[in-house]
Amino acid sequence: MRVPAVQSRPVYERPGYRTLLGRIRENVRTYIRKQLELPRQEIAEIVRANVAAAKWFGVALTFVFAFLIALVVLIIALIALVLPLWASALIVLVLMALGAGITGFVGYKRLDLRGPTRTIKSVKETIRWAKQRLLGRSAS
Repeated sequence: MRVPAVQSRPVYERPGYRTLLGRIRENVRTYIRKQLELPRQEIAEIVRANVAAAKWFGVALTFVFAFLIALVVLIIALIALVLPLWASALIVLVLMALGAGITGFVGYKRLDLRGPTRTIKSVKETIRWAKQRLLGRSAS
């Protein structure tokens, strides 16, 4: 009968419940932290990608305002050939206010605000996966 000369402990010991629960808690914290970080990163990417375009739109908007001022002065001057100056200015003022109101309303109705789509999709997939793993059935 052969007896080993030195008794050695196994290299890998099975962790206890306290250790396992600690690892689970740490993994859940890390997961939640990453899920909260994802929308911030996605929104920052969107903003960085659109900053240059926004600058050019700002410059274009300055030229549009200058054009509109010149156009309004021209329209008032043309109407002033027929009516008194104050009446032509009042007519143009009412027309501009009406145009601003209508276009603003149409723009508001067409406004489409969305959240970060990748994050929403990721959270839905995680919930579906967790339901399937925890409940042992297909969650739809």
